[in-house]
Amino acid sequence: MSRSSAVHLNHLNFRRLLAAVGSDHAADAPAMEAVKFNWRSPRYFNEDQYNRLAAVMSQVAAAVGAGLSRFFNRELSVAPASIGQHFAGPLRDLGVAGSRYYLMLAADKDKTCGFLSVTTGTALRWVKRLLGDAGSDADPNRALSSLEESLLLDLVTAVAEAFLSPLRAHQDLRPGDRLIKGEPAMRFEPAQEVCTIVFAVTGGESSEKDELLFLLPCSVLAPLVGKARQAVQQVSPEEMSRTLMEHVQQMPITIMARLASTAVSFEELLDLGSNDILLLDKSLGEPVELLVENRVVFRGRPARSDGRRAVVITQSMSAPVQKAGRTAAN
Repeated sequence: MSRSSAVHLNHLNFRRLLAAVGSDHAADAPAMEAVKFNWRSPRYFNEDQYNRLAAVMSQVAAAVGAGLSRFFNRELSVAPASIGQHFAGPLRDLGVAGSRYYLMLAADKDKTCGFLSVTTGTALRWVKRLLGDAGSDADPNRALSSLEESLLLDLVTAVAEAFLSPLRAHQDLRPGDRLIKGEPAMRFEPAQEVCTIVFAVTGGESSEKDELLFLLPCSVLAPLVGKARQAVQQVSPEEMSRTLMEHVQQMPITIMARLASTAVSFEELLDLGSNDILLLDKSLGEPVELLVENRVVFRGRPARSDGRRAVVITQSMSAPVQKAGRTAAN
């Protein structure tokens, strides 16, 4: 390496260095509007389909309200309070577990696909109205008698029939024949996309807020908005694992061969030129390092193969020393 007695950081040296590493500043990227995306919320229905579903549910609400008014012999108003798309997960995460009564909804020869749910408070208020008991109850969360439960079953079955009516043109859906208190036995896959539809019931003499909650897979409601149902393909865990491994094995990985390195001062860097020699920090007998994602995974020795530079792998950093002979060519 040539050495000048006094190296001056003049314009010529700077220009030469900047030309080597690049002196242009990257243009500032224009500011962009970014909308926060909630990965925990599915997008099974797009905005237009969601609006169409809301319109259908408004019609359903009118039918449900007419049915409830006949049962109670008083004018009641029913309106959609919320329609939400969710990944199923545990029912408690959807706010539909706890002290409730459930009427299961089945399709395709009693295969359960969803449910209608009311709170125990709503259930008690409704059976009291049906029995003409306007007085208060000492325990608003008490269990219903057989007569009360039978009356409630008739009532929620009529509500379920009104809800399922527009779906019957596409599939055979039926309400169950009994009520379940606590938590339904059915389970959804955690990643299954489900839709919760809540109807608010108002009117009559009671000032209490009553709600009807339906939960169904989004795929069951898809025909209502003109969306084709996607066939559900059952994949075993073993097949899924094998598919993932096959995909991972085909992913391209970049391996970088690192011969050695050295450190020089800024003054020495400016003074480097053609035919100068840099002494590296490894002797001739030391191995070359092979890196993946800046992590040393193999060591080897330089070689030549078919007119190209190559590295013969002599050691794996995650395994004992292997038999030499495996070559990684540039």
